[in-house]
Amino acid sequence: MKPRPNLVLVTGGTGHLGARIIDELLKANYSVRATARPHKVDTLRKTYPGADGKLDVVEMADLIADAGDWPKILKGVDAVIHVACPVFHPGVTATAIYTAANEGTQKLLDAVMDPQSSVTRFVLTGSTGVFFNPDFSSIMDDTTYDHNTYSDIESIDPEKHTPSYGYIASKITSEKLIWKAEQKMKAEQESKANEFPRIEFTSILPSTVYGWFLKDYPVPKTISEFNANKFLYGLIPPSDQFPSFPTYPLRTVVHNQDVAKAHVLALTAPAPPDGQRRRFIVSQGMMSWVDAIEFLQQPETITKFKARLRELKASERTVSNGIVPRLPDVKDAMQMSKFNLDSSLTESVLGMKASDYIPWQETLLEVMPELLAWEETHQDALHPEPS
Repeated sequence: MKPRPNLVLVTGGTGHLGARIIDELLKANYSVRATARPHKVDTLRKTYPGADGKLDVVEMADLIADAGDWPKILKGVDAVIHVACPVFHPGVTATAIYTAANEGTQKLLDAVMDPQSSVTRFVLTGSTGVFFNPDFSSIMDDTTYDHNTYSDIESIDPEKHTPSYGYIASKITSEKLIWKAEQKMKAEQESKANEFPRIEFTSILPSTVYGWFLKDYPVPKTISEFNANKFLYGLIPPSDQFPSFPTYPLRTVVHNQDVAKAHVLALTAPAPPDGQRRRFIVSQGMMSWVDAIEFLQQPETITKFKARLRELKASERTVSNGIVPRLPDVKDAMQMSKFNLDSSLTESVLGMKASDYIPWQETLLEVMPELLAWEETHQDALHPEPS
């Protein structure tokens, strides 16, 4: 068994999930080096006031344009957790998303596979979106996906597709890059009569990731910065807007803290049996919008919800009105995904049992009050002045 890594590089550390991963690494007493754009370096450092010298933040403006800096940044690094990935939000094209994800991942892989690199583990943050068609046309199939499921897509022409399609496709193709790198390294090792490759490659495949931000993480300024939490906000649109039923169709959910834990556990996990690849599905279970609405309407939930709003110092009006009047009618529910996820390999290798995950009910009790409290202080984001 390889020794436990000491220094772990995290790309995308200023993101919703990356920040959680750094937090979990620090709690596990790893030393962390994180890349950040120049204007986010100080922000990232301030997110972990108790890091006690265990966190080193380095500037990297662009994973592609600045790829020549990788040898210096990777010096002394034992493991890489590659989280950085462009996300879909208004104004970003499919080409920008797809190109950045694939080229950024490939250039990092080229650097870690250099004979001078000290990296022995590479963990990629993927998505369970790699299992179905990027246009979501297959999510209504009653299919069970597991760690042996792969998409037929090898590449796309992003100019012919929507940004959301390009995002899912980029998850498919960028994950395949690490398996191609693994095959290449095994071939090189076999030609030198070595039994095992130098680097262990892993992909973490989370379902839709909810969960609020770390205590010292900068408060999002816009709804688009909520990441998947914006879909939860869709349950309670601003009071002056007509309530509509959320259109996001995926039922599989997981808390960002559990996804972060999976990344950290993967650094020391044993090899899967029978030579299987280290592909770990991380998902707590299923939550439909009807499930969420019915839970939020329960008297016990309402009591906890209002108590949390008071802790967040929300106005008495917000506390009194609560959340129920803003919820859509379940009779307007739309059909949601029918596929299932088999995370048995994650349980057997990483040790993450179903009972270890944060239940979606607790996630709602965490996130929904935060959304209402945020709303009170960000009216300008909800009602921007005409330009």
